[in-house]
Amino acid sequence: MCQWILTLGRIDISYALCSLSRFSVAPRRGHLQLAKKLMGYLRKYPKRGYIINPQKPSFHSSFDTKPISINQDFGHQYSYFKEEIDLQFPEPILPELEINMFADSDHGHDKVSGRSITGILCMVGSTPVLSRSKRQASVQTSTFGAEFTALKQAVEDIVMIRYHLRSMGVNVTCASKIYVDNMAVVLNASNPASTLNKKHIALAYHYVREHVANKIVTIYKIDSKDNFADPFTKGLNSSEHGNFYHELLCN
Repeated sequence: MCQWILTLGRIDISYALCSLSRFSVAPRRGHLQLAKKLMGYLRKYPKRGYIINPQKPSFHSSFDTKPISINQDFGHQYSYFKEEIDLQFPEPILPELEINMFADSDHGHDKVSGRSITGILCMVGSTPVLSRSKRQASVQTSTFGAEFTALKQAVEDIVMIRYHLRSMGVNVTCASKIYVDNMAVVLNASNPASTLNKKHIALAYHYVREHVANKIVTIYKIDSKDNFADPFTKGLNSSEHGNFYHELLCN
């Protein structure tokens, strides 16, 4: 039931639902009590949802600030890469819609398996179109590895959304923005001079960098308190939870 409710737009239960879904095969009494609390939350706030709005979102001006040191040219390092454009796409008849992606992770979130969790929120215009709260497929031994894995997932989702928009006749020319709260991830993804010392995430590293080099995505550093993907990675108290979703959802 909650999976369907999430699909219908209640993205505020993503993290709770992700946590409970791990025990759907053999739940115990404590899991049932948590499920009752989740249903009680939905009963208390039955009319929350989002409004479809194609207008550009009004983010804080600090969201568009990038360190000057990463504004460099990648040269011919990724010159072979081209964004996939289907020749059967219709001619664009709709104006450009801004795509903004928020990505975050909680390192070592699962205390049993040691796996981290990825949180993602994507907005087209001012409308949340994609949310994700999911454990990562493998164990990452560092915060950097967990954050970069989340960033790679965000880039893959943006590529998919850009493809879908083009197939519906929407003009897509500008680089999509990705916001993360880890400076090391921003520098390693955007600075051509950075060297890869983390061999175990080499493929994710180059996958992200080739999309940055070819102006398909642009990565920005923001504070954790401003990262809308944060509530998809950890449990928050009622005040913090309400503050994040106050700007995303209506009552």
